[in-house]
Amino acid sequence: MENRKLQIPTGMQDTLPGECRAKRKLEDSLRGLFMLHGYQEIETPVLEYYNALDDATYGYRPESVWKTFDRTGQVLALRPDSTIPAVRLAAGRLRSEPLPLRLCYLQNMTKYTSDPLSMLCEQTQAGVELMGESSVQADAEVIALAIETLKAAGLRDFQIELGQAGFFQGFMQEAGLSDADCETMRVLVEQKNTLGMQLYLQKLDVSADVTRRLMRLPRLYGDASVLDEAASLTNHALCRQSLHSLRQVIDILRAYGFGDYLTIDLGMVHEQGYYSGLIFQGQTRDLGQPLLSGGRYDGLPERFGRAMPAVGFALSLKLLMIALERQGTSFQPPVPDCMVGFEQGCLKQAVEFAREAREKGISVSMQYDAAPGELRDRVARGLCRQAVYLSSEGMQRFGDKAAEGGDR
Repeated sequence: MENRKLQIPTGMQDTLPGECRAKRKLEDSLRGLFMLHGYQEIETPVLEYYNALDDATYGYRPESVWKTFDRTGQVLALRPDSTIPAVRLAAGRLRSEPLPLRLCYLQNMTKYTSDPLSMLCEQTQAGVELMGESSVQADAEVIALAIETLKAAGLRDFQIELGQAGFFQGFMQEAGLSDADCETMRVLVEQKNTLGMQLYLQKLDVSADVTRRLMRLPRLYGDASVLDEAASLTNHALCRQSLHSLRQVIDILRAYGFGDYLTIDLGMVHEQGYYSGLIFQGQTRDLGQPLLSGGRYDGLPERFGRAMPAVGFALSLKLLMIALERQGTSFQPPVPDCMVGFEQGCLKQAVEFAREAREKGISVSMQYDAAPGELRDRVARGLCRQAVYLSSEGMQRFGDKAAEGGDR
């Protein structure tokens, strides 16, 4: 049998000291930002009942979900996102809470990814859910917060691509396609696979006029002028309403001062089947895939017994940190402010020195067998800012004055 003691499962990841330190600081920053906007943090179990997530109801295909069993044989799933658990919580234990609900989270999710650009199965998500508000102002609030989140993280040169699930749904209804055919078309449009679309529509014997108009979907990308072209392709009521609400959201975001961050992509159709209206994703040229996605999912809470509109987004911290690193951010491992060595018989003095330094907020690493020369070498190699050696003859210092407080 292959020895896997030093391996981890495909799609999992270790987080090394420098990256872990940066990730924790980023989490604290985003948590504070969400709370400043009135969102309350929640945490949900890592395991959910699989039937709350399955493809027939909520859009997750069986092959995309990590599954296990409890001791009674019930099928469980590692949460593949945080939206469905948040909705379950809002419809259950938070049912008596007045609307709107503003919830946020920073927690891990795990799923098998279908994105060929990503091998990440487990990621930390930071996100918000605004439930009980159906207005375009609520849509704009969530998108504006997504923009502020990326800015607060220090990301440069990013764009928020806006789409409309309702526009795609209305177009499919006008074409008279079945649910199964719509799902196939969704995948082809999302992949911008125009050849596959053409061949599939020919197979379905869709008219030449409808085929011509549907083939424009993957190309409906660019600035707000795209909406005019989209309006010329269909008169379906759901399509018209979807474009109208999208124009309103854009106008509000321009009032926020965020117009320069926006692009339109009406060929964007999220994998999760619960999205019902506005959808969006965050892109940066430093990354080959979206690092943030979200949208409106008005029909989902009703499936849990509490009908209410809802909109939200989730951000992958791992992908965000990869993008930050590619734009020049360095995640160096943290080093202690001070290393303390001591000769035999001076343990008490060393412990007291370390205690006093830590009370001042100075980090101290005890070095039990290090001689003065070794401590000097560790300072020179950048393994600490300062070193102290205690002996019966007194104290020797190496490096800066970090251990005297303040130079951290």
